Amino acid sequence: MHDANTIAARQNLWNKDFIIVALANLLLFMVFEMLLPTLPVFISNNGGDSSQVGLIMGAFTFSAIFIRLLTGRISHTINKKSLLILGITGCMVATSFYYWSTSNLSTLAIRLLQGLGFGVATTLYTTFAAAVIPASRRGEGIGYFGVGETMGISVGPFVGIWFMNQHGIDSVFGVGTLILLVAVLITFAVSRPLTTEDETVPFQRDIQQKDSLIDLFIEKRVLLQSSLAFLLGMSFAGIVSFVVLYAKEAAIPNVVYFFFVNALAGLLVRFVAGKIFDHKGPGVLIGASAILCSIGTFLLATASTTTSLIIAAVLYGSGTGAVFPALQAWCINVVPTDRREHAIGTFFNFFDLGIGIGAILMGAIAAMTNYSIMYMSSILLFVVYWLLYQIFGSGQNSLSAVIHKMDET
Repeated sequence: MHDANTIAARQNLWNKDFIIVALANLLLFMVFEMLLPTLPVFISNNGGDSSQVGLIMGAFTFSAIFIRLLTGRISHTINKKSLLILGITGCMVATSFYYWSTSNLSTLAIRLLQGLGFGVATTLYTTFAAAVIPASRRGEGIGYFGVGETMGISVGPFVGIWFMNQHGIDSVFGVGTLILLVAVLITFAVSRPLTTEDETVPFQRDIQQKDSLIDLFIEKRVLLQSSLAFLLGMSFAGIVSFVVLYAKEAAIPNVVYFFFVNALAGLLVRFVAGKIFDHKGPGVLIGASAILCSIGTFLLATASTTTSLIIAAVLYGSGTGAVFPALQAWCINVVPTDRREHAIGTFFNFFDLGIGIGAILMGAIAAMTNYSIMYMSSILLFVVYWLLYQIFGSGQNSLSAVIHKMDET
């Protein structure tokens, strides 16, 4: 039983801890996106060829996936807040180290360190957000939380490129370090430690039951949601990796607007998508995202003007922006509290793996055909995405409702 004040407090979405982790997560993604278009220039300036650029940039993903496999277990032996601060501090230190890097080998080592910090921070920021969001508003809350990621994605590249052009590449590393220092400092102000008996006891029970090796690293209850994220990642890889080259091939000017509008559409749709998830469940959003992303991809494949490129960005951004936080909230709803780190880690790892495989696959298709046919073929990903949900999704919806109700009480 809870008194009225306790219930009212739990229903308050915009509490101090939520605001802090959402802001810190925004800053983390902003610096990550600042480096995406500028770090390849730095590597090239140090004598790296295209293969070395790809290796160093891709190393980040592999180290992030590796540490996420371990974060769930580590977080049961180390205070979660301390581990989160360690992760975001690792990102800050790595960003500052780029300033002194003089070889591609040292840049590779720094990139791996940044991936480790990023993997820990992204997992635990989402876990903290889920813990302080009222269960009845989880979809809405995760949607608002994800707004920070979208803002970072939309603003970060512009900020990074502006500082690089105006003040040189070293200024990007300096500004990024200062931004992450702010993230570290405000994370100290989070009051909820996330070290409670309801997490410790189940963890001790799991140890006694001798979980399988798979259970130590992967949360099997979110394999459906993670598989959907994997398909989204494959599609996203084709968009991010090749749309600039495609626009150049098709002689479409101002391709930078595609990224901005795509991010803006994803940002705006989150304000309503979370509420839809809370009232209707994930099915409506998954269906809508499949339709919007398919049409957006088709328009991209047939685009010949900046206007058509922008329309494609609106549709694709709306589709991904609506469903991504819904899948995250769905993951959290179907696992007990002590498995949230495993669930979020599994989800992000599948998404990142989809990006890695998707970039390779889409590149191979483009090399054999052209970019237009590559985008046309990627529409099949959303057909599989929709069928996967139709075949396996209904049973998990009911389980989500049960755990959602348990969280509320």
